[in-house]
Amino acid sequence: MIRILPFGAFHNRQPLAYAPIRARLAEQVELVDTPSEAQILLISHHKDLELYGTRLLRLLAARPALRVVLLSEEPFWDSCWAPDPFSRYQGFATPEGVLPYAVLNHHTSAIYRAQRIPYFLLTDPRYIAHYQPLFDRNAGRSAAEWLTHFRDVPLDAGFIGEKRSHDRHNPAFPAQDVWGLSVFRSRFTHLCTAGRVLRAGKGWSDGPPRQELPDWHADKLALLDLRCRYVAGFENTHQADYLSEKIYDAFAVGAVPLYVAGKTHAVHRLVGPAGWLNFYAPPPKATAFDPRRRVTAPEAAAYAAVQARLATLFQDPAATETELDRLTTDLVAEFRRLLC
Repeated sequence: MIRILPFGAFHNRQPLAYAPIRARLAEQVELVDTPSEAQILLISHHKDLELYGTRLLRLLAARPALRVVLLSEEPFWDSCWAPDPFSRYQGFATPEGVLPYAVLNHHTSAIYRAQRIPYFLLTDPRYIAHYQPLFDRNAGRSAAEWLTHFRDVPLDAGFIGEKRSHDRHNPAFPAQDVWGLSVFRSRFTHLCTAGRVLRAGKGWSDGPPRQELPDWHADKLALLDLRCRYVAGFENTHQADYLSEKIYDAFAVGAVPLYVAGKTHAVHRLVGPAGWLNFYAPPPKATAFDPRRRVTAPEAAAYAAVQARLATLFQDPAATETELDRLTTDLVAEFRRLLC
């Protein structure tokens, strides 16, 4: 058993915090309650180093065999807060010396390199459960029926997300093709003024943060379902292995996704190269988009094909099981390497 103590302010935002993943690891990983029991002290954000660096260094001084591991699930955090999001072994300067730690994130490991289903959709069974009836319905529509739908929808475009304009949220690492997209997508939303447009989320609409809703994901799908021609699926970060739920949500509600993905991005493999609009251009620069744009017949055919593939994917329990097995096997292998 590998004994791990999730530590710090972000301990609930890493793979071991989610029940489906934790259950798969039960025979190989034990989550402990105190540093004295642990082999690995697991943090999940660079802010944890800033908050607890000196304390962590003292724990390592008392038990040199301990390992501090930063296991990040968010390229957004890595690129906006960490001085170096790309090196596996690093040191953090504290008033009492340098704290050595290892980084496991989308860039430094294969943990998040999905084969069929991206990591985020594995963290809670409700995501795929929400998708199943929607994609089953969508798969029954022909390309011609989708063209009619896109012609008759009540809204031209839908944007749901937080408005962000701070420079911190706009990092750029051209050599690694990693780009912050939060400012880009907020600017894109702002510039999309033609037609009938829905904008929702912090900074765009009133109400509590969407994360405080009883089920923000179900609410989002219900708000957009069969109402929009285009829906923004832009991530908060462009990183080759990073996909969240966003592009899948757009397909699920019967809209053409708006997305940003370079040639090596996993979306081309997991979703397909067509059926969505790609606004990739390094560096990302938002320009005015007219959502009254008509969907062409070839685009509708590609779109219908994606809908059929996604319906098959999310109706197959083996796909989820296999992806969870891959993820947890890679996690355990990484932990064992760091303990050697």
